Amino acid sequence: MAVHTKLSEANIRKVVEDYKLGNLVNFSGIKEGIENTNYLIKTEDKKFIITIFEQRVDTSNLPFYFEVMVNSKSTGIECPTPIMNSKGEYTDVIKEKKMAVFNFLSGSSKRKWTKIDCFKVGEKLAIFHLANSNNKLCLKNQFGINFWNKTFINCRKRLNELIPNCVEIIEKEFFLVSKNWPKNLPVGVIHADLFPDNVFFENNSISGFLDFYFSCNDFLSYDLAICINAWCFNDIKFNKDFFLSLLSGYESIRKLNKEEKKSMNILLRGASLRFFFTRAHDSIFGKEGKYLQKKDPKEFFDILNFHISINSNEFYFD
Repeated sequence: MAVHTKLSEANIRKVVEDYKLGNLVNFSGIKEGIENTNYLIKTEDKKFIITIFEQRVDTSNLPFYFEVMVNSKSTGIECPTPIMNSKGEYTDVIKEKKMAVFNFLSGSSKRKWTKIDCFKVGEKLAIFHLANSNNKLCLKNQFGINFWNKTFINCRKRLNELIPNCVEIIEKEFFLVSKNWPKNLPVGVIHADLFPDNVFFENNSISGFLDFYFSCNDFLSYDLAICINAWCFNDIKFNKDFFLSLLSGYESIRKLNKEEKKSMNILLRGASLRFFFTRAHDSIFGKEGKYLQKKDPKEFFDILNFHISINSNEFYFD
């Protein structure tokens, strides 16, 4: 969420009119984040978010993302949901870019969290998986093994500039994870980006999930692995209490089967590679702007090395 596309008051007023949001009180651009342009709109009665979809979001996938949001909210997971305009459509065009309007989600993300918070995150993630078990639309994971391979090829020559002597480790790990990637685990809609900044809390309870623009169909336990890497490391040190709490929260709603547990180390290593490659690509090829700060790929390189050193599933479940 950042202000890449600037809107005038006249632009805002037209959106408010087209979406029948009420009488405009004020508006402001939201500068935090990266992917899209967002504006907070305040009317006399409510708050809304205008989202302008920038380069990284494939707008042809918006129907899938919107279905995930609507189904999630209908089953008790609060999240921004799209609002139809006067033409009965969720999307419109502004300044030659697609846009949508969403209801406002109250709360804020936490910079520091507890094992109790981790339990709640695991619990909500499992509810999210069950809530979207019968979705009509499907979307293949665009950031899976093929993406890792292409990114590695594109970045290989400059990876050692980012992290000295990392290429050999990454190449060996990519080959091992690709060769051993599971094939028959439970599949469904996954969030695929449930980092702490995408979970809002209010009064120490989860008020909702944000940012569904990496959602797709993939292994449910891979989504759990992404979540574990995001929530269970403090300064690159694995916090097993956080892990056990997050896992307990998840399994209070949906139990992992034997194959999912057998695959956890590989899933965690794959989840580490996925975000290492994204951050490495952005660090090498991305243009840093006023509101866009590149994220250090070394964080996930270190997390990856932790899981390599474990090389066992018993450690996580003993």
